[in-house]
This record gives sequence, C-alpha cells and structure tokens, in this order.
Amino acid sequence: MLRWTATLVALLLPVVAAHAQRGGAAATDIWTDRDTIIGSGGPTGAVRIAIWDSGVDTTLFASRLARDARGRILVRGYDAHKRRQDTPMALLPPAVLARADELNRVILAYDDLESGLTSEHVSWLEERRRALTPGEEREFDDAIDRWSGYSHGTGVADIALAGLARAEIVIARMEWWAGSPPVPCWTRELAVREAESIRDLLAYLVESGARVVNMSWGRAERGYLRNMEECAPGMPLDERQSLARFTVDTIRAVLQAGMRAAPRVLFVGAAGNAGTSVETANPATRFEAPNFLLVGAVDRAGARAPYTNVGPEVSLYANGERVPARLPGGMPSFPTGTSMATPNVSNAAAKMLAVNPALTGAELRALLLGTSDRNATGDRLIHTRRAVAAARAAMGVR
Repeated sequence: MLRWTATLVALLLPVVAAHAQRGGAAATDIWTDRDTIIGSGGPTGAVRIAIWDSGVDTTLFASRLARDARGRILVRGYDAHKRRQDTPMALLPPAVLARADELNRVILAYDDLESGLTSEHVSWLEERRRALTPGEEREFDDAIDRWSGYSHGTGVADIALAGLARAEIVIARMEWWAGSPPVPCWTRELAVREAESIRDLLAYLVESGARVVNMSWGRAERGYLRNMEECAPGMPLDERQSLARFTVDTIRAVLQAGMRAAPRVLFVGAAGNAGTSVETANPATRFEAPNFLLVGAVDRAGARAPYTNVGPEVSLYANGERVPARLPGGMPSFPTGTSMATPNVSNAAAKMLAVNPALTGAELRALLLGTSDRNATGDRLIHTRRAVAAARAAMGVR
C-alpha cells in the first residue's frame, strides 16, 4: 500500500496537470458490454464469497452477510500483531475514527491523483497540506496511513458483489502495520505468527462454505524489507533480506497447502501495483495452482495499466481503473489498482457459480481463461458474460 505523504503528493501534482492536458482518463469503456447481471432466482441459495482483506463495514451489507446456524455473522480476524480479534473492522484509535469524513475525502483525492485527474478533492488536499505544521502533517499522515488500510476491504466487498443478487460475504480480516516508524516492527516471531494466522483464516473460510476467496493482497518481500529499514536500520542487510525471504516463503507454503486441500474453492489474488515483475516483487502469492488466479490490472479501454505487476504467474487481467466502490460509512469512491481488478474476477466467478454451483475451483479457472480474449500486449482480459454463458452450458457436463 502506498504511504501518501506531502512529498509524494507534491511529486504527483505535476503528473496530474500533464495528464489533464492530454484529456484525463481514457473515455473508452469496454467493460459494460462484457458484464452480466445475475438476479435473485436460480438453482441454489446464495454463493459465498470470502472478503479476505482489512475488514468490511458490515452496516453497508446488512442483507449480504453470511451467518452461522445461530445467526452470527461469519467473521474471523487478526490484528497487526497477529493476535485473534474477531471484529469485522480494525479497532482504530478514537481520534482517527473522529476524522472519518475528512479521511474519506482524502481517499477521494487519492482516487483522482492515481487517475491523473484534477478535481476539487485534489485542490482541497493540496490546500489542507499547505496549512499544516510539521507536527500536524505527521499526525495527518499517520491517520491517512491507518484509514487507507481500514477502508480497503469495504470497497473490495462492493466490487465483488456488484450485479449479483445471490451472493453473501464471509469476512476474514488481517491488518498490516501502520505509522512511521511502523508498528509493529517486523521480527521472526511475527513472521511465524503471521503464517499461522493465514493458515487459520484460509481454513476458516473454506469451513464457512466460501466458494470464491478474494485476496487483494500479496505480502511482498519488499514490504517487509521497508519495514525493517525503518524499524531496524542497524540490522545487517543480509539479515533483513533473510527474514523477509523467510516470511514470504513460509506464507507461500501455507497458502499452497491450504489451496491444495480446497479444490472446490477458487482463490483470486492481486498481482500488485509496483509496476515491475512478480518475480522482482516476490509476493507470497507468486505461484500457480489449478484453483488460483493471480490478477493484473488494465484500464477501461483494456490497455495494460502502467502500475500493474506482470509475469507468467499473472493469469488474467481485469479493469482496475476508477472502479465504483463505497468507503466506510457509504461515501462513493472510485479507486484504482490491482486490488480493484481482483474482485472483478471474483465477481465473475461467483456469477458462474450462481448458474452452475457444481463447478470446482479448477473448472472455474479454466472457463475464465478459456472465455477471455487478449489485448494489444497479449494480456488475457476477463469476459464475464462469456464466462457465465460457458458455466451455464457446462451444467451437468463432466
């Protein structure tokens, strides 16, 4: 996740101005004609989609929450220190929660900045930052850092459920670190606990009946290295590299084992936004499996996004440009990134299950790839309408 500071905003503003002179975001939109809506009637009950993310504002999805036999919301979570904390959202400091409206407006400004757009939100943010003292700016950045993660899963859930009446969500929550220097500082003990928390969350989602698991995260090696660069600058570089690699390798092994044990489930991960190869970024999700898709991002015209990570592990691409998604509290937003492309694929898979619940994870993956087409750079673009038609045609065929 990007840390939005005064320096980064200052660097982006000239890019925004240049982009605006070229006409702003692409006007062409190929995605409406590729989508389809699934109504309330069908062969089975609701398809369960897991939102494995930073948490979900359940007040926005009251009728779309999966529940157990006693009517309790299906949610499991871990805090930033990798301790069990079964709340649907992180427990933020009251001072941060009190700034919700302001911080949501900051997120809207970032949506526009990421898209290279000028707007009243961008102008407001620039003015807001100019008025801050250095101490206030540090507080502001810390609050934004926390809120960016806090709000992420709510938007992902909105995208995953779009146009799909017969779906409900299971919530798996995990937190990243926050602040500068970050809290917590990374250690081998935390690496082991994080891997164990991921093992537990994956098993919980499968046991809860999730058929599609959305993972708009990657746990990349460079993220752990950045943490230790700030927290433990005195640690020798080779020790930092070794711990980061150990963390990623351990999580990867947990994910691969969990996915092998859940063949009926399709897992969908985000390629990442570093604009590099998946090999260089080295996320824990850098692998291939019959029931796993790693998703890259393209724009509304279907052209590869400059920020998306790429590589042979990235199987499918979807729209990641200004995807409609609400913020906590319900404010509309238009985020950009592979985190948004990923639930577009999860949404397509859930729509396929709504018409053909017998499909396995591997069959969902094969149909999604088989009905895709390619853009000018050879990336496979998802085609939801074709994929749903193929799923329907496969009813009873084995």
